[in-house]
Amino acid sequence: MKMIITGAAGFIGSNLTKELLKLDYEIVAIDNFSTGSADNLSPVKDHPKLTTITCNVQDHASWGDKAAEGDIIFHLAATVGVKKVFSNSHDTFTNNLDGMTAVLEVAHKKKCKVFFASTSEVYGQSKGVPFAETDPLSAYTTNEGRSAYVISKMANEVSCLNYHNLKGVPVIIARLFNVIGRGQRKEFGMVVPTFIDAALSGNPLTLYGDGLQTRGFCNVKDFLTAVIALIQEPKAWGDVYNIGQNITTTIEELAGYIIKVSNSKSELLYTKLPPERIGKIEIYSRQPNIEKIRALTGWSPIISWQTSVNEILTELHAKSHPVDSI
Repeated sequence: MKMIITGAAGFIGSNLTKELLKLDYEIVAIDNFSTGSADNLSPVKDHPKLTTITCNVQDHASWGDKAAEGDIIFHLAATVGVKKVFSNSHDTFTNNLDGMTAVLEVAHKKKCKVFFASTSEVYGQSKGVPFAETDPLSAYTTNEGRSAYVISKMANEVSCLNYHNLKGVPVIIARLFNVIGRGQRKEFGMVVPTFIDAALSGNPLTLYGDGLQTRGFCNVKDFLTAVIALIQEPKAWGDVYNIGQNITTTIEELAGYIIKVSNSKSELLYTKLPPERIGKIEIYSRQPNIEKIRALTGWSPIISWQTSVNEILTELHAKSHPVDSI
């Protein structure tokens, strides 16, 4: 069995690639490197069971012939980053929809399975925290650029379930909640590496609004454990699952912790929301209900957000101070 990973050079994709290679799977890694980095795959670039294809996932003629019956396609490729999504809603929407269609068509033709990485943002501003898979989904006003990302992910979920129910393609839809860990970069607005970089540089840590937004930060190693548990469970196929840390913290507490453990003199800077987060575009609370995946597989996250922060801090500190250590 081969594992085909789209977006394999991204933070999550590269971690998944390395984990599956450890499990002795043959991997086909697909990425156009528009946001992913070759550095993420450098530790395994010469692995005999890894084939890397540089192309857009929509160009299935470049990779589709690698797929065979029983293979699993992990579809992680998508437009990422709040600012990038907000600035070009058309490209975001078409890129996410066309990529999903290409994956499902290959899966249908070659009789593959599909694991789709959706997002917790599909829950929108729902008041039913923690969010459960049966809760209603909602999007921001379609006049706002960021809604293109959310609506495209909702449409991708519908496409996956249609291909499963009507065409017999086995699918798993995972709604991801704030996955963090070693290798995550700040360039796309990810809050933890952004805060750590500011703290190590002695710059203010910028909090939007009152800083009391809540998030559950799931270590990528816990995420990988969940993924493996789901794909190995026959009853998981054809359904939707939350994957995330159900213990939350406020952004303000996160910032304070990072300043403390990095011995930084940085201060907290409270500011108005930027255009891409104004009004209903900011999700104030984001916490997963993980009872569904727990009941099916026994999975629960075991790594605290503090440990995850410490891992990223150690990595980023080593890069900026190669001789020193924390």
